[in-house]
Amino acid sequence: MRSFFSQRAALWLLLGGLVALGAGALQALDRGWVEPLLPLERIGFDGELARLQEPELRAALSDSLGGGLLTADVEAIREAVESLPWVTAATVRRVWPDALRVSVDAHQAVAIWGEGALMNADAGLFRPSPLPDLVLPELAGPPGSAVRVLERYRAVQEQLDGIGLEASALTLNERRAWTLTLAGGGVVRLGRNAVDARLARFVAAWQRLPETDQREPAVADLRYPDGFALRWRDEE
Repeated sequence: MRSFFSQRAALWLLLGGLVALGAGALQALDRGWVEPLLPLERIGFDGELARLQEPELRAALSDSLGGGLLTADVEAIREAVESLPWVTAATVRRVWPDALRVSVDAHQAVAIWGEGALMNADAGLFRPSPLPDLVLPELAGPPGSAVRVLERYRAVQEQLDGIGLEASALTLNERRAWTLTLAGGGVVRLGRNAVDARLARFVAAWQRLPETDQREPAVADLRYPDGFALRWRDEE
């Protein structure tokens, strides 16, 4: 009986020693006291990298790398990559025996928002610096209105497609009134109420114009109950 308990105690002592040894080894690795068993030799990037430079990505990771492959903090690396303005999401995985692979999902800009921001297809805003020179519609509105403005812009452009006009800007002001700017510089004042109906009336009237009379509008004021006022650019 005594021999059984002695063997069991010896086993527990052995296991305890192994655990302590493993913890000490990990601590030594973490603090850089010894060379890591699996040194981190390479970092690879893939995904949507058109707007991202590899030096920029590597610079973002500089504070998150340390030790070897086993001790690399993949969560901190992911957060560092996602802190870059163009990045919407990232995943990081270990690739044995000596590499990390970082996959990047990037924002796809569909509009310029206000001053200094871009908007993606879900009306999410991001602020790269400097702002790239992109030919995109310019949208603006009060704080919290990004989704509403993007939805309105899409609805407006769908109506304008039928008459060959293009919206280059759409603004919702503090009084909740809409102003549309056409690609040629013409301004269309939509007002606050019945915006879809007002624009539909304008589109219908435009379609009835003889082709020779479809000049570039300077200002179209649609805020009348039964019609609209129109001034052509060549009349200014």
